[in-house]
Amino acid sequence: MESYGDPKMDSRLRIAKMYSVSITIIVLSLFSPLSESNQFCDAGIGYGESTCGVDSSSPSKILIKGGTVVNAYHQQVANVYIEDGVIVAVQDNIMVGDDVKIIDATGKYVMPGGIDPHTHLAMEFMGTETIDDFFSGQAAALAGGTTMNIDFVIPVNGSLSAGYESYVKKAERSCMDYGFHMAITKWDDTVSRDMEIMVKDKGINSFKFFLAYKGSLMISDELLLEGFKKCKSLGALAMVHAENGDAVFEGQKRMIQLGITGPEGHALSRPPALEGEATSRAIRLAGFVNSPLYVVHVMSIDAMEEIAKARKSGQKVIGEPVVSGLVLDDSALWDPDFQTAAKQEFSLSPTILDLHFFNFLV
Repeated sequence: MESYGDPKMDSRLRIAKMYSVSITIIVLSLFSPLSESNQFCDAGIGYGESTCGVDSSSPSKILIKGGTVVNAYHQQVANVYIEDGVIVAVQDNIMVGDDVKIIDATGKYVMPGGIDPHTHLAMEFMGTETIDDFFSGQAAALAGGTTMNIDFVIPVNGSLSAGYESYVKKAERSCMDYGFHMAITKWDDTVSRDMEIMVKDKGINSFKFFLAYKGSLMISDELLLEGFKKCKSLGALAMVHAENGDAVFEGQKRMIQLGITGPEGHALSRPPALEGEATSRAIRLAGFVNSPLYVVHVMSIDAMEEIAKARKSGQKVIGEPVVSGLVLDDSALWDPDFQTAAKQEFSLSPTILDLHFFNFLV
């Protein structure tokens, strides 16, 4: 048996029941330069049994010793003991046997991996499909320290169960932990029953409603109210893509009539007021039903102010920040060089660039 460090332990650093082998190994690997082609192989992370010519199975017991362990509010030099993919102990003194793999993290940071709560991997939409699937998108995420994502199941012809089976198949290529939200695109008794099945049997407890994409995913206020009521009865979280789809459709027609078909047309067709209006409407309807609400990818001051006002009044509303929304604006879409402007057109409603939608996981 070997012992490392002092027996004292800061209880604030206890991390229980967190899947973390990939978390800690990936974070540590960031400190060692690896070529683009072999970085996942060298880290011992492969897809399939024969990938990289190594056994893809991980050791069942790992001790990461001497690193600076970091969580949301504290950091401390400590040892991390992992057994069967679960963090068992974070403390100064850990006794281990000879069957434990030891990783020396002296001078390095050891931290929980990030959870990306909003991705669209292998999503089929309007005749296109997002370029990253559950392997390539997750591999990119792992390289940056994100070790879990929550993707959105899109129903198949309105069927939640068919959509779920489709996404389970897509996720067979997964190389890290993941979970599912689920979109609701129609309403009838079958959808209502399937929501119960998803919550009780499939572990899905969050449902997304699109107020955008007229003629595709957009739903009516009547459906939104039914969905909010069902979420409330199930104890599930209601989510909205808040944007006035009817007004955006009108804006798109106007841009075409004016001959504005370049990247700047995206922003001009959907000013921030349309996100603010839909955000306000969703918040008020959720308040009417008394259901908590999660507003995805908040992209404008208009929407942010509606959320802040609701929260100040005591309503349970969560606004999801997106990196692109925090650091970018739509100015690049007006670049005089079309190629430069077009490269910025990784666009999603609302108006400014939402790189998150295209699976640039960070």
